[in-house]
Amino acid sequence: MRKLIILFPLLIIGCANPLNRVTSDNYAESCEVFERQGDIQAAEQACYRALVNVDMGNLGAQLKSERLYNLARIKRKVAKFNEAEDLLIESIKIEKELTGPTSIKSGRRLAELSTNLAAQNKWEAGIPAVKQLSSIANKFTGNERNFVKVILIKYGEHTKQSGDISTSEMFTEIANEL
Repeated sequence: MRKLIILFPLLIIGCANPLNRVTSDNYAESCEVFERQGDIQAAEQACYRALVNVDMGNLGAQLKSERLYNLARIKRKVAKFNEAEDLLIESIKIEKELTGPTSIKSGRRLAELSTNLAAQNKWEAGIPAVKQLSSIANKFTGNERNFVKVILIKYGEHTKQSGDISTSEMFTEIANEL
């Protein structure tokens, strides 16, 4: 009996906390609302709190990847590029383990990372992400497909200017097929 009393708190700590799930979901919803309203600073705070509650509540890798990605998108919009980059790299790592490197979810994160790196004028650092993205570009539809196409065109232009003609041609060809 004594062993059970000692082990019970340890079991509870390892479990997901439903209160943190509700709180995280509420903050995530607030983040979306603030973003739609154009209040990016409030969105950033809400997205941050949504992520914190995932960690506090031990809510799992899938939700953590989603919250990291959403916070990173907002961080890019407020020009906190280094913070966004770190969040995206962590989200990509998690997503590749969960859904695989060729999943749409991994692709979304790669697209966001490549955009974030381009905004910092770190084009060369973004090329590996765009190469991975280009292998799954045809999986995207609608606005996401157009976003990926623009990324490929912009990286194609940059690689051409830097003298990497073969990569430029590859990106441009894939963009033209979308």
